[in-house]
Amino acid sequence: MESHLTEEALWANGVAARLRLIQANFADDEASLRQNYLSEELERSLKAVAPSRRDGHLRALGDFFPAWGGGSAPRAAVVAEPGAPAPPETPEEILNRLIDSAALLTEEEKAALARRLQQAGLAPKESAGASAEATPEFWKFFGLATPKPVSADRAHKMLVALSGVFLALDQLAWTLWRQFNAKSIYRKEAEFGKLAGPYLANDPEVSTEQIRQPLERTRRLIAALLGALGRGSANFSRRQSTNLSPESIENAARIEKKAWESLEATSWRKYKELYREYSTEQMIESQVQTEFVKAAEELLKGIGR
Repeated sequence: MESHLTEEALWANGVAARLRLIQANFADDEASLRQNYLSEELERSLKAVAPSRRDGHLRALGDFFPAWGGGSAPRAAVVAEPGAPAPPETPEEILNRLIDSAALLTEEEKAALARRLQQAGLAPKESAGASAEATPEFWKFFGLATPKPVSADRAHKMLVALSGVFLALDQLAWTLWRQFNAKSIYRKEAEFGKLAGPYLANDPEVSTEQIRQPLERTRRLIAALLGALGRGSANFSRRQSTNLSPESIENAARIEKKAWESLEATSWRKYKELYREYSTEQMIESQVQTEFVKAAEELLKGIGR
């Protein structure tokens, strides 16, 4: 009965059937090509067999193809004695089977198996100062042309420090932007802090691009706010000096001058009007903020780069 066939005989049965199918399907092809197909199938089938057991499996397969061993006729598959226990696998054979099946495992399953191997003392545990390789592009950010191993412990501490700084700046920048320009269409689209945790925990639902987008938007906003300090104040100063310049006041005074008034008197009266209009504390604060927001919007849109 098939249930009493040895492991080698069962394996040989399946492989022999596949080899005969290949032989039949490619019977009209060149012998060398057909031989390649047969060799590839045999090599693929042997990958699932522990190296220490391959000789026995090949002998069982040879029973189906007596020409390989010089026999005269195929023999029946070897039948194991009912109740005879199979010899135990060696640790190396068990490891080989695990390695062969690793391609079928998910990343989570591989990580779980790795933890169990570490707990059993069969795999080294990562030390606090463990090192990892980093790309040359990574080191260029820190001014090193030659790549070096990265300390996992220090990388973790640096990540904590940088994350704290960025999250504080992120909150401050977007809070200021809402206060200065509540109607702006440039808004925060995602919370970096809520995405970073799942991303670092290898959550497949959070991609690298999802992490990059909020970082980039905050970077652009901070750059625009800093750039607007100089550009906005320069625009305000230029407009204020133009409005209150002697030339502007005299030109306006000539238009409004009455027949009995001197130009100097009319100019002084006009200056006081313009001062009340442009130079009160509240008006200056409002105008500075308006120029600041305008400059920031231009920088966000890439205008005037």
